[in-house]
Amino acid sequence: MKKAAKWISHNQGSFSALIVIAGIGIWLAGCESKVSSMKEPALRVSRSELKIEIDSEIARIEAELSLITRQAELKTKDLDRQDAIKQKLFDFAAITAEGQTVNPAGVIGLIFSILGVGALADNRIKDKVIKNRPLGK
Repeated sequence: MKKAAKWISHNQGSFSALIVIAGIGIWLAGCESKVSSMKEPALRVSRSELKIEIDSEIARIEAELSLITRQAELKTKDLDRQDAIKQKLFDFAAITAEGQTVNPAGVIGLIFSILGVGALADNRIKDKVIKNRPLGK
């Protein structure tokens, strides 16, 4: 024991360096690096836990993007349908204005188109009434 104390006394710098090296070695071997979580900033997560968070967030965003894309496609189809109806009305008006006579086939087509739009509107109104009706006991 006296030899160790004497060696420490004569080699204080080396002894301090050995203590620092031992502390760094223990810290490197025993402490996993952590950062704050993306979902809960108060929580600290390791690299593998962070990777899981990132992957789940990517999957969530991809699913949301897919839903937005499908909704946009449906809305685009509805706009196309509405524009087709408008185009039929404009075509009928142009034929009537040019020929200054009424084309019976065109008038019948226009009437059925307007009736179809009315039937669609009625169905939507009925669907709302049925959906909002209180259930009987």
